Amino acid sequence: MSLTPPRRAALLGALTDEPTSTSELYDRLGYRQLLRTGLIGYHDFRAALEALAKEGLADGEPANDGSTLWRRAAPREPA
Repeated sequence: MSLTPPRRAALLGALTDEPTSTSELYDRLGYRQLLRTGLIGYHDFRAALEALAKEGLADGEPANDGSTLWRRAAPREPA
């Protein structure tokens, strides 16, 4: 999954410090934004969130129901 600047910006704009399910984030972005960024496919959307996590910009953790809860990554302390 290519995490283009528009995709990155859209996802970061939807993430907060509060844990939010993948489905809730999908709904938060809405159809128009998902279409604009090419993330209508749920698997593409999830892959983009995982790419953000690999970049250290998002954190995902499993919820009790098996879903994933996402939030913005905490700022890292300078080395």
